[in-house]
Amino acid sequence: MPLSLNEALAYTLERHPELAQFSYRRRAAEARELQAALRPNPELAAEVENIGGSGRFAGTDSAEISLVLSQLIELGGKRDQRQEVARYRTDLVDSEYQQVRWQVLAETVRRFLGVAEAQEQIQLASLSLELAQESRETIRKRAQAGTASDASLQRSAILVTRAELAVDSAHQQLASARVALAAQWGESEPNFEQVHADLYQLVELPDFNQIRRQLENAPQLSRYITEKRLREAELQLAQTRGRQDLRIGVGVKQMQETDDHAFTLSLSMPIGVNDRNQGEVRARRAEYEQLALEEKATRVHLMARIQRLYQELEVFRSTATRLRGEALPSARAAFESIRRGYQEGLYSYLELVDAGRERLAVESDALKAAVNFHQTLVTLEQLTGTGLTGQWSLTPNSIDGATEPYEPQPRYIKEQAGES
Repeated sequence: MPLSLNEALAYTLERHPELAQFSYRRRAAEARELQAALRPNPELAAEVENIGGSGRFAGTDSAEISLVLSQLIELGGKRDQRQEVARYRTDLVDSEYQQVRWQVLAETVRRFLGVAEAQEQIQLASLSLELAQESRETIRKRAQAGTASDASLQRSAILVTRAELAVDSAHQQLASARVALAAQWGESEPNFEQVHADLYQLVELPDFNQIRRQLENAPQLSRYITEKRLREAELQLAQTRGRQDLRIGVGVKQMQETDDHAFTLSLSMPIGVNDRNQGEVRARRAEYEQLALEEKATRVHLMARIQRLYQELEVFRSTATRLRGEALPSARAAFESIRRGYQEGLYSYLELVDAGRERLAVESDALKAAVNFHQTLVTLEQLTGTGLTGQWSLTPNSIDGATEPYEPQPRYIKEQAGES
């Protein structure tokens, strides 16, 4: 059975190594969320004073032993901001997955189309060989009748040989295209012989204004939403780190000389005279402002590229349609007329060869225009992040029988930590 596009996309979605790695990236991000939520560890300190000196402090009888337990109290909401940054970094993994998913599936469609094109090229090469063999047989009969030269017969034999080599080359190209497609789901040996695709089914294009409205769904732009929130959170975290933290300590002191005990209480806080994290705050603010410019540049670039792709689609569709509907029937009719006329001595050998080449050229140009149409349409749908025409199943939940290797998971790490 020929491989369908849905099967190729399902295999890719389930087995592509670049998609499979995102489940581990998500786990790593959730582990960092857990780490960001942890408070600083308390510190236990022991101190012995008044020993090893002179006079009554020569021994340990006058020693003072202190045991202090201290805790750093983070001020300014540092812990909450750390958690916020970690959460947005986890969300960024989800956004990156959606973008890579579109890229990987679009590449699978391109390689699928490459196999379909190679199959059609074999058909064209076989047709060229068939025409060359028929022409050689016609020339042989005329040569035997004395109405064609031996040179014409030899030239026709050369065309047959070249056509046979073209068939062999087309088969090699198909084999390479099959290997390239199977590599999308991690296989080095293709488990299929052919693919099922109608390259000449050219769908109607939606209005360009409709496509332009879909630009907001573009994976490249959607990622900026999450990244903008992350940059905001990083800026706020840098600002909170400029606030000094408070360290509180409580302890007990024992005086060996009098065998008395006393409690101690300590408070300490750095004086924010020099370092208030000014440099980091400025860096984060600059990165945040830079992101806005990056998004604007990306949006302009996408709009220009989408408009160019749409114009190319119209050209490719018109070219393929007119070649198959107008030029190809005329080329076929002209070739048949010249071939019959050649048998009757009305046309020369060169006219016969030119007519055959013209027919094959129209067939080849129509195929190339159709393939270019589909390749361009796939790129357009990848950029907009939508199924504009329904021709290719790249949108979520449109691939039957596929299980995605990665989905946003519940924050099970925190739950496990709480249970333990």
